[in-house]
Order: sequence, then C-alpha cells, then structure tokens
Amino acid sequence: MAPLEKALPLGKTSFSALAQEMVVRSRFRFYFAVGVGLLGVTFLLQLFIIRRTLTAHQRFEAERALGLIEGRLRGYLDLLRVLPNPPTFLRNLAWLTDELQSDPGLVGVLVTEKNRVLLNTFPEELSRNLPPFSRCVGGFQRDRLFYLCRRSELAPGRYFRLLVAFDNTFKSMLFEEALFYGGLVFLGGLLLLGLTYLYALRLEKEQERLTRRLLSSEKLAAMGRLAAMLAHEIRNPLHTLSMGLQYLWEDPQAAHEYRPLLEKEIQRLSELTSELLRLARGFEIQPENFPVSDLIGEIQSRFHPKAQARGLHFEVQLEDGELRADRRWLYRALFNLLANALEAPEGNRIRLTVSFTEEEVRFSVCNTGTEIPEELRERVFEPFFTTREGGFGLGLYIVRQVAEAHGGRVTLKKHGEEVCFELSIPRSS
Repeated sequence: MAPLEKALPLGKTSFSALAQEMVVRSRFRFYFAVGVGLLGVTFLLQLFIIRRTLTAHQRFEAERALGLIEGRLRGYLDLLRVLPNPPTFLRNLAWLTDELQSDPGLVGVLVTEKNRVLLNTFPEELSRNLPPFSRCVGGFQRDRLFYLCRRSELAPGRYFRLLVAFDNTFKSMLFEEALFYGGLVFLGGLLLLGLTYLYALRLEKEQERLTRRLLSSEKLAAMGRLAAMLAHEIRNPLHTLSMGLQYLWEDPQAAHEYRPLLEKEIQRLSELTSELLRLARGFEIQPENFPVSDLIGEIQSRFHPKAQARGLHFEVQLEDGELRADRRWLYRALFNLLANALEAPEGNRIRLTVSFTEEEVRFSVCNTGTEIPEELRERVFEPFFTTREGGFGLGLYIVRQVAEAHGGRVTLKKHGEEVCFELSIPRSS
C-alpha cells in the first residue's frame, strides 16, 4: 500500500478487505476442521472404550467359567484315583452338564484329551463349526458368540483342552445402542459446530461492514484534513503571487524588486507538489548492491557547501562497506534528515555517522540544536506534522516510510547536547 494511503486511507481498500476476509475465513475453516476432528476423535475413543469394556467383561465371564470347569475336573480326577470302581454316572462327564446349566449365558462347553472328546454340550449346528484351538486362546468372536479356550494340566501328565462359548447378543446390543446414541451426539455436535461457524462468519461479515463504514468515515475525515492542509499551504503562496502580480500590473518598473519573492513562492509550490507526487507513487523499492561510500560521497558533496554557507561544521564519520538497498530512496531519506538538521534554529554542528553490524547498517544524523519535547518525539514522523514555519511536515514521514519499506526503522534519540535521528536498515533488504 502506498504511504499516503497508510496515513490517509483514500483507496485500494477493496483488495486488502478481500484478502483479510479470505484470511478470516481460512482461520474459521481451520477452527471448524479442528472442532470436527476433536469431535470425531472423541466419538471413536468413546466407542473404543465401550467396546473394550464389554469385551473385558465377556472375557471375565469366560475365564470364570473355565476356572469353574477346571476345578470340577480336578476334583473328579482326584475322586477317580481313590475309587477303584466308580458309579456308572461318574464314568463320564455328563454330570458336569447339569452344573453348567446354571449359567444362562453359557452356550456350550467342549472338553478334549488327546483329540478324544470327553464332553461336548454345543448344539449340533455349532459343533460342526467350532473355531480352531489356536484362534480362541486369546478370545474369539463370531456370530454374536464369544469363544475362549485353554490348555490345562488337571492331573500329573494329563493335559486337557477346554473351550467355552458365551452368548454375546446382549453386549452387542449394548454396543449398538452406544454406537447409535454416540452417533446422535456426534451429529448434534457437528450441527452445533456448523451453526457456530455460520454465526461466526455472519458476525465477521457484520464487523467487516462496520469496518468499511468506519473506513469510509475516516476517508472523508482524512480528505477533509488533507484539503485543509493543502489549502493552508497553498493559500499564502497564492496570496503572495496575486499581490505581486497586482503590484507588477500597477508598476511594471518594480519587476526586479518583486521577482525574487515571486520565484520563492513558486519554488515553494513546486516543492509541495513534488512531495505529494512522491507520496502518491508509493515506495516500490528496487534494491541494488553498492558501496556506502559512494552514496555518502554524493551526499557530502551536496551538503557541505550548504553547511558552510550557514556557518555550520559538517562532519562525516564513515565505516565503509557493501549495502543492498534502493539507492534512490535511501538518498532521499538521508537528504531529508540532513535538510531537517540544517533548518534547526540553534546549533553549529552536524554529524553524519555510518556504522555496520552483522545484520544492519545504521545511519545517524546528529545536530546540536533545539531539543524536541518528549511528547512530540513520536508525532514528528506523522504526515503533515511540523514545528517549523514554512515546512510541509512530510520529510520525516518519508524517512520512516523508506526505513519500513526496507524492513528497518528510524528512531529519535538524545545524546548529550545532540539530537540524533538514527536510520537502520538490514544489510540485504
């Protein structure tokens, strides 16, 4: 954006407003996406915890049933060792079926020893499709049944394989209900996030509308201030020119007397026009590499005669080096700082110092003169602000814009009796 538009927002706001709107919408979309992501992760985490809890509970029931069967079988084998002729009902494991029927969730039990089936309570349609032992050791779910098996040494040297299956219908229903209601909560949260997103966009649009109205008001006010300033700056020279032309009309012989005054006022109007044109064109810098000594030598050759004419001591302290910057605008900024120092009402010395650091170059223009009050030190860089009679108030403002265009800064400091303006810019802008 051009410097004049920074100080006086007179145009080109539509592009910046559009860019700002795109940034805001992108930020809202990012927050909305983050909210949806967190909501989705929370939903999935909730389902994972519920499913894990139900599976752990099912495993606990199956482990309990296996422990019960192991205990009963150990007691049965111990009994067979002390009974040489056991009763008929104890010669197989049918008696164990009656005890297992007390568990309503238990679907079936399979007990084998060396591939010999000792007990199988599974229905016939399930017996033909039992999972392999290797798959059900850690727990296996299929067709709403949970299978768990274990290899146990129930007597010295005798290994049995035990398999139990529990009906998992109720727990599956619980998980499906959790999935349904959790899905409703997820959709509700998603809807709430969407409404919040739309409401935030609406608020942002309303804020943009109010901002545009405020900018429009500020533009009108700025145009009024600019018109008043220009009228004030132009009125006196025009009045002088008008009076001079009238005197020349009445007394043509007095042309040699009024000519210097008229030329001075014309020069003043020309300078004001040049400053305003520079502001209107903006600060589009075109960096180039050049030795600082070349730039300072050009400035010194121009200002040294002016300082001598005013009886001032002009001193240059130069630390030479390479710099990448817009030479034309940097020259203009230093020109304005030195011109400002020449116009100081008091003092007899001006010093221009150039120093290098690893990251930047510092140009310091110091003069012994009237100290600037603390309350005015920030305002001196504002456009059209001046404490000097006949000044336009644009010189220091241009210096600040040049510094900022290069990514640097300009500051006002007080060193003893000297007032110093320090312009710092990166060594490679």
